Amino acid sequence: MPTHLDSETLQAALVGYQHQLDQIDAKMAELRSKLKGEARASAAPAEAAPAARGGKRPLSTAARKRIAKAQRKRWAEYHKAQEAPAKKRNMSPAARERIAEATRKRWAEFRAKKAAALKAAAKSAKKTAAKKPAMKKAAPSPAPTS
Repeated sequence: MPTHLDSETLQAALVGYQHQLDQIDAKMAELRSKLKGEARASAAPAEAAPAARGGKRPLSTAARKRIAKAQRKRWAEYHKAQEAPAKKRNMSPAARERIAEATRKRWAEFRAKKAAALKAAAKSAKKTAAKKPAMKKAAPSPAPTS
């Protein structure tokens, strides 16, 4: 017998056992039919067992309602916890004004630096334009003698 069981071996074993179970069930049914009188009394419980094995358990209407009510309650608590918004912080008007003033000051400094940079760029452009070397007139070249 192999020591390592893989899924194919297990599947084959299940098929074999199911086949044996079907054979046993058929033989039991044959014996019950031969007994006839006793078969009617004991047939109902024997036939109910396979149905209960594979089916769902029946629930009463009241049980289903209780389960549904409990589930709705759990969902409501879950969604309530999810929807709770974070508490907003309140800022005093004085603090808001300090922040606004600091922002205005920073922007004023930024604009002043930008204007100074533009002014310096324009000034240096003027200087370079003024310092351009004048074009000297070239002396007439002597005419080639041929």
